[in-house]
Amino acid sequence: MEIPDTGHGTRLSPERGSITVPSSVQLATGLEQQLTIKEVAEITGTSTQTVRRWIQRGELRAYFYGARALRIDPADLRKMRREVNPATYSVVGGGAA
Repeated sequence: MEIPDTGHGTRLSPERGSITVPSSVQLATGLEQQLTIKEVAEITGTSTQTVRRWIQRGELRAYFYGARALRIDPADLRKMRREVNPATYSVVGGGAA
């Protein structure tokens, strides 16, 4: 299952465990295009407020470009991912494993 394109070609594929940014949106320097807070929220299925909270807590790195443009590197978003341990699934799923 792939989450639909966010408009910039960025998709999250849970089965493959990766975020893919097509080469068509990579910058000339070879770096991946930086993501906005809204794009990160769409990719992770959360609200923009949750993404801002992750940044505020230091759970997700973000970078300023100029005075106000805040962007997230896809590599930093990948680092934030954690696998759910089956032994502790009841905490996530709300029931017995």
